[in-house]
Amino acid sequence: MDYLFWRIDPKPENHQFVWILWYIWKGRNLKVFSNLDVDPRDTLRLAETESALWIAAQDTTTQRQVQQVASSNTEPRQRRWCFTDGSWKDNDKASGQGWYSTLEGFDSLMGARNVRASLSPLHAEVEALIWAMEYLLNAYIRPDDVKIIRDLAEILRIAEVERMLWAEAQLMVNLHEV
Repeated sequence: MDYLFWRIDPKPENHQFVWILWYIWKGRNLKVFSNLDVDPRDTLRLAETESALWIAAQDTTTQRQVQQVASSNTEPRQRRWCFTDGSWKDNDKASGQGWYSTLEGFDSLMGARNVRASLSPLHAEVEALIWAMEYLLNAYIRPDDVKIIRDLAEILRIAEVERMLWAEAQLMVNLHEV
């Protein structure tokens, strides 16, 4: 707390306190404005990582040497897996959406919800996918670090997607004309 009230001068190695406060604040904003919960342990890990990266970036005394490494020798980086699924029945008033994301060494993330009925099975699947992507982005997970697996069975065919998008576009045009 002494750092917070400027009673003592902060040392460069003690900047984690500021980063922790910053990410607690960002987590609070996610809860208030997006109704998204971020695990406090993940918030702390992220703050510690960002603090360490910031301190390393401030170090001007060390000379960094860039080594050319052949792409065949590099190990692929570990990616987070995200599985999504949507459920839909013809005459139901609601459809279900769910996703589960995992990465070795970190807590798993998951979401499940019941929402107003989707227009089709494809809509339910796409809405679940969009919801998972929004959550992962809001949890500060880089999109290129996520491998998304969709459970679309034989529903997702390019012609169906194109037809659906054109139908929605036409519906929007009709609504604007009224």
